[in-house]
Amino acid sequence: MLSSFWKTPIPTNKMPGGPPTNDTTDPPAPLVSSFRVRADAGEPVAVVRVRNLQGAIPVGRDAWGRSGKLQPILLSSEVSFAQPFSGNPASASSSGDTDKLDAGTAHYGNLSKTLLSSLELWGQGKPGAESAGIASSAIAATGSAAEVGTPRTADVFELLWVRMTGRVVDGSRIALPLDQLPFLDAAKLRSLSLTMSLPKASLLGAGVSLTTTASFRDDFSKGGDKNDGDGKSSSKNPLRSYSRTLRIQGLHIPTLIGVNSNERKAKQMVVADVEIDRFDVVDDIHSDLERTIVETMEASSFETLEALASQVANKILSDFRIGDNPAPMKERGWQVKVCLEKPIAVPFAECPGVEVTMGP
Repeated sequence: MLSSFWKTPIPTNKMPGGPPTNDTTDPPAPLVSSFRVRADAGEPVAVVRVRNLQGAIPVGRDAWGRSGKLQPILLSSEVSFAQPFSGNPASASSSGDTDKLDAGTAHYGNLSKTLLSSLELWGQGKPGAESAGIASSAIAATGSAAEVGTPRTADVFELLWVRMTGRVVDGSRIALPLDQLPFLDAAKLRSLSLTMSLPKASLLGAGVSLTTTASFRDDFSKGGDKNDGDGKSSSKNPLRSYSRTLRIQGLHIPTLIGVNSNERKAKQMVVADVEIDRFDVVDDIHSDLERTIVETMEASSFETLEALASQVANKILSDFRIGDNPAPMKERGWQVKVCLEKPIAVPFAECPGVEVTMGP
């Protein structure tokens, strides 16, 4: 699980110019599948979302695998509240009845500003003292020794999450300075989803994205204490569970595939979407993953999409390696979803497609 790779953040009070933070560490929430998180959160009743906020900073790796290059970024977030906006006298919000914003909802304009201002904390690689403290604490949470000016995608993502919730992604530690409040109150949340997309980070596809979705404990009070039954306070982590998903979208790969005789004579374009659920890696490996996917499909001579999709998933789970680590991805608990489409195979349909999911 990701928590085993997530190092404890460096206390901000040990960094020049940074206000003190709470050093208390709680047990991390379990890293589970995105399906499990949605099940834990339950049916949404009140949601505020913003989609595809645009920014640009040097981050992660570009389509050629180069680090530190300026890239466009798209940010999307979905905030699901525990109580409805209307019709419940006990709800934290009555905005649906009063037509006024209150503490039980979120101003989507301020949500957008919070996300975009978090990107600006990186500046041009020379953040101010206060910004450096928050950014350094977020970087430390991912175990990075990188310069603040050249963050990995996971470092930026961690900072965004900290500004939203006050805690690192697995909820185990407060990373926001004590003199600042997070944008969201965890006691009012059912779930939170944040997606960071890099639309130019793929050579043959429509982009790469990293998504974290968390479900929040329904017994979590504003003070954060949970009574364990004997009067003692246990974990203050507000999360029940969380998922982390890497997606490589819209890869267009010429592939020999098909049952019909004409399909055996030449390659046709196949569009691939690959999703890694329970993604527990903080390094930027999407260009290496894309290379594995493309090489597997280019070597194909399968007749069916079912067989090809299974081959791609098996290749990632069994043969893909991260650096010098000999462990296959199936031992890390990855769940790999592969969706393949043949846009020209059926003349009067947009495309036929097959989807497979493999992993523990």
